Amino acid sequence: MRFPIRAKLLGTLAIDLILMIVLGFFATHQMATMNERAVFIERHTIPSLDTVSDMTVAINRYRARQLEFLVYTNNGDRGRILDQMRAIEAEMAEYFRAYRPLIGSENERRRLDAVESAWQAVVRANHERFVPAVRLASDGSVQPFYSRMNPFYAALDQAMAELVTENQQQAQASLAVVATSYDTARTFIMVDTIVAVIISAVIGLFLSARIARRLRRLAQAAGRVAAGDFVGSIDERTRDEIGDLAQAFDHMLASLRAQRAELEERNHALQASLARQEQLMEEVIRGKQAEAEAERARAAAEAASQAKSAFVATMSHELRTPLNAILGYAQLLHLNKAVPEPHAAYIERILASGRHLLALISDVLDFARIEQGALDLEYSQVDVPQLVDELVAMTLPLAQRNHNQITAQCPPDIGVIETDSRRLRQVLINLLGNAAKFTEHGAIRLEVAAEQRDGIEGVRFAVIDTGIGIPREKQHKLFQPFSQIDESVTRRYQGTGLGLALTKQIVLALGGTIGVESDAGVGSTFTVWIPAAPQSAVVTDSPSSEPQLVGDPT
Repeated sequence: MRFPIRAKLLGTLAIDLILMIVLGFFATHQMATMNERAVFIERHTIPSLDTVSDMTVAINRYRARQLEFLVYTNNGDRGRILDQMRAIEAEMAEYFRAYRPLIGSENERRRLDAVESAWQAVVRANHERFVPAVRLASDGSVQPFYSRMNPFYAALDQAMAELVTENQQQAQASLAVVATSYDTARTFIMVDTIVAVIISAVIGLFLSARIARRLRRLAQAAGRVAAGDFVGSIDERTRDEIGDLAQAFDHMLASLRAQRAELEERNHALQASLARQEQLMEEVIRGKQAEAEAERARAAAEAASQAKSAFVATMSHELRTPLNAILGYAQLLHLNKAVPEPHAAYIERILASGRHLLALISDVLDFARIEQGALDLEYSQVDVPQLVDELVAMTLPLAQRNHNQITAQCPPDIGVIETDSRRLRQVLINLLGNAAKFTEHGAIRLEVAAEQRDGIEGVRFAVIDTGIGIPREKQHKLFQPFSQIDESVTRRYQGTGLGLALTKQIVLALGGTIGVESDAGVGSTFTVWIPAAPQSAVVTDSPSSEPQLVGDPT
């Protein structure tokens, strides 16, 4: 009975295939087990150990902050250290939240709960016992206060050690499973491979003697093709698998000849495409160079702007120093009742002009400080009703100059807020002064009310006037530095155009907002909202950026 080569090869392949299937199934099962444990180590054990390490570092920093709290006696330093301890407490809370999804067993959950409980005990002891006791102590002794925290830290260290031990045990168990699976898979693969090699070798030796000669012819023909000779063919006439292979080889030669011709045609097209790409690359390089030049120009412009701000701040300070001396001497002359007329009137004009010039220079100096990011804020408790009374009293002469009435509406129980009183007073005086300047024979009203925004308690100040108002098509100029609604040379209202630009930056620095509602001929309403307490982060606009709110014409 004659068996074709194909049947023999298929039989050999079937045996090898069965062995490979068995090998693949078993290896896949073992690899899945190893992968499962490796993933467990990667996604649980390593992150949990990293988190425990971070928690240990945070606990050590917390203990160091407590020691600093004992050493430093300055209230400012202690307040800063308390803020750092609260930040570490928030950091530890984040570590506990991050660790929860990594828990792999009930025992580990109990260990983590014990660590969290011990940490909360340390935090409570710190705020309820340690900090108050240190603040009341006056003898400067460190050891008694610091030693009282040792039992709490000992419990916390014990809980942390147990949690680390639990993680290490889980990791060791996973590594043991991986090692066992690896040893089993290695043994099975070696046995399966030896069996497959023996069977394949027997059948291969049996077939090699019969097909070696005919395959040699194919090899010689393949050598000619490898040398680039695509001419001729094998012309094998047998009717078995090798014959089919020889015919396929002849078809391959014909196909290679056709592909060679097509490849030469595509090579010419590729050369043309490469030429176009080189041209495009040159254009891209030129574009990148232009971008680099533009970036250098932008950096130079920013440096020039910073130099300008520094120069303006320096010159404003230098101008204000002699002007203060002039105003001082003028004030002394004004207080001298023996100065005859009309010299007394001249001195009053000098004082008025000098104060106006000093206010303009102060605005320029404050604006330059804001541009440099050097505006200093001094927070203190501000009695809002008392502030409103002072503002009305200070603005009353300016309002009466244009025959205006000024009133205030403030709830007496509104209480106090914590902010920079000088800067807040500067903002409100500027708004009230603008209202008085742009209103004649009208009314000016200051309304104050408590208002909560985005969950933050604050106070809203509204300055309402019946003045000339602001046309809607010109409101885009508001809050822009050195800009007024009327920019003509003969404009009626004088000023540098810095008033509301400076006002807006101060309000933003205080963490508040400012807005306006106005129309020509119906007056204006400027609204300032200030938080009742300083916020942790305040983002201020750059003075050169486009304003987000509309505002006053000065």
